[in-house]
Amino acid sequence: MSPFPSKSLRLFLPAVLPLLLQLNAVAHPDKVEDRLLMHFATGSTPIQGDTWEDLTHRVKARVIGQPKLMNIGPAQALVFNGLSDWLLAAPDAATAKPVLPVKEMTASAWVRFNDMQPEGGLCGFIQDNGSFEKGWLLGYDQAHFTFRLASSGGNKDGDGVLTNLISKSTVKPGPWYHVTATYDGAAMRLYVNGRLEGESRDQSGDILYPDAGKLTIAAFADSNELEILDGALLEVKTYGRAMPEAEIAAVVERNAGLLAWPGSINDSLQFLVRPYLQAASATGMSIMAETSRPAAMTVEYAETAPLTLTAGVPAGTTSISTVSLTGLKPHTRYFYRVTSDDGNGNTARSEVKSFQTLPGPADAWAFGLLGDTQRNPDVTRRCADGIFALRPNFMLHVGDVVDDGFAKQQWVFDLFAPCSDLFSYVPVFPVIGNHEKNSHWYYDYFHLPEPEYFYTFKCGNAEFFMVDSNKDVSPESEQYQKLEQALAASTATWKFTAHHHPCWSSDNDDYGDTLKGKPGEPFTLGEPQLQPLVALYEKYGVDIAFAGHIHSYERTWPILNMAINQRKGVRYIVSGGGGGNLEKASPQRAWFSIHVQSGHHFCFATVQDRTIQFKAYDLEGRLFDTFELTKAADR
Repeated sequence: MSPFPSKSLRLFLPAVLPLLLQLNAVAHPDKVEDRLLMHFATGSTPIQGDTWEDLTHRVKARVIGQPKLMNIGPAQALVFNGLSDWLLAAPDAATAKPVLPVKEMTASAWVRFNDMQPEGGLCGFIQDNGSFEKGWLLGYDQAHFTFRLASSGGNKDGDGVLTNLISKSTVKPGPWYHVTATYDGAAMRLYVNGRLEGESRDQSGDILYPDAGKLTIAAFADSNELEILDGALLEVKTYGRAMPEAEIAAVVERNAGLLAWPGSINDSLQFLVRPYLQAASATGMSIMAETSRPAAMTVEYAETAPLTLTAGVPAGTTSISTVSLTGLKPHTRYFYRVTSDDGNGNTARSEVKSFQTLPGPADAWAFGLLGDTQRNPDVTRRCADGIFALRPNFMLHVGDVVDDGFAKQQWVFDLFAPCSDLFSYVPVFPVIGNHEKNSHWYYDYFHLPEPEYFYTFKCGNAEFFMVDSNKDVSPESEQYQKLEQALAASTATWKFTAHHHPCWSSDNDDYGDTLKGKPGEPFTLGEPQLQPLVALYEKYGVDIAFAGHIHSYERTWPILNMAINQRKGVRYIVSGGGGGNLEKASPQRAWFSIHVQSGHHFCFATVQDRTIQFKAYDLEGRLFDTFELTKAADR
């Protein structure tokens, strides 16, 4: 029987590896030489019954009790009750041996306490029975973090002697902490929130292990004691190397927003994600926001001050709320303000912002384009600011909006925080990328037309067809048939499609190694699974197909029947420069490519009647590609 509530299984199980954190280790998986031994963190590997496989696939932990996945501030964490909830990573020494560090080690965790006790553990393999002291434990006492370790060089009495490092700073319930313990064979060190807070050279040599014991998470357990964490974990990792201080500090710096969260359950209500715009149309707009606790949400709005119109929703079971405004005037500016109320006298109120409903067929209009923001908030912010400066009517995001879709704080800090101004004035229409992992957070944070993974919308004299390229798009698939029906029925002057993966790409290694030409490796100029869409786009006269996935920029010539056709061909634009690690094109020019460039960037298009102007800008706002197209009357 699963330890998790059945009501949560559909959303929880795919996300559950999320125990523990959504940070840079997930964004950039550890290489073999990094000697990562164990990593419980957000990911796509689900719990199977009562067991949970970690991200290294070396450890299958037994889930004891009923820990629960919950939102705690800006993060989603696994919560332990202090009585019966913990994880048994290995039941005995023989099972644990392949993942136990030998001479050097690092153990780290992101943790929040509800209550603290005289002796507790976050992760460890330890026996501490009178004078018999062996193993190691990353743990805590009533006011501090602790790191205990016994080594062959400190084995003065034959039964082992543990050195107990204690942090200088005190620890309290409420906020999030990052704690790291390292041992390099000569010195033990303890870091709290990236700062060194304890050091000892009493131990040396190999770590001294008992012949019997358990590898545990969220508990201190030896042969005669069991003390369980009353709190929450986001991540637990162990390495067979001593992580240097600079590397520890970089992890902490990258997740500074988590540490900045105040943490007290008695804090006044806050916006975790400030109000942002969704599901725009000529006559409607949806406003969404996330608060630190579930709350009722009210939107005041009007064409001019005072804001005399209101709409709202009661508090729900989650902290993300959506208010949809209907019956609005086309292409009209409205001012709005959001107020959330938790029912206990605490309120969160936004500034007055504004939005504009989408224009009609006779109007001129514009949109921004961004892709693959992933986990680079500085670059994402610069792209978002650049798009907003050009004042689009809306923007497209072509996927990989975050680096790990199950990592809640990445949504909060790496997408919505840097895009806060843009999203509060400009509605965003996304497609899902592979890094979203089909996580429920994608569907929770975006308010999309059914069936959500595929949808269409209209703006001015254009229609956009938004496709999930992670799913089957073969001619027999449901999505292909939906797309063909929608394209066939469209009477729009302009037809644009968007999906994450590209139909055409001259990237140097995503679709075959163009540098070394590995034997037997097939080479394609784009995503093979998407080739059915090429014929469909040509059949129904799609004008431009937008994509991301490749972290660079590429624009093709208009293509028809595998050849350049200036009059009736389909143009393909790859814009994956919103923050991901940059990629490069093949050394040899592809026959279909008109412009390719490696660099972080954003794009902008303006449309009036039968003319479109398209521009691509780098992070400095410098124009590096542009074209203008005027459609013939019979196109």
